[in-house]
Amino acid sequence: MVVNLWATWCGPCREEMPVLQDAYERYAGEVSFVGVNTKDDPEGAGAFLEEVGVTYPQLVDVDGQLLGHLGFPGLPVTVVLDRRGLLASRHVGPLADHSLRELIDGVAS
Repeated sequence: MVVNLWATWCGPCREEMPVLQDAYERYAGEVSFVGVNTKDDPEGAGAFLEEVGVTYPQLVDVDGQLLGHLGFPGLPVTVVLDRRGLLASRHVGPLADHSLRELIDGVAS
């Protein structure tokens, strides 16, 4: 499972969203994806997701509790969980397509 923490006020988050959507479509049926809108306005986030065509499931963490629990300083943050639900890899900062593939393939192998 790929979990991406993001916000509309985060420029790099907005830039990487198409990369995540493409990966969601590419890995359909093999890897689950979920976005976590963090410290943001849920209505504005929903409008942004619709505008850019993101279709994978989204959660809302208005208070940023998950980000705080994970101990990361800022957004975007992407984590990959293995089949047992354990943290297998992580990436802080914007993801390029090849970086996301490496994260996912590293867990799958």
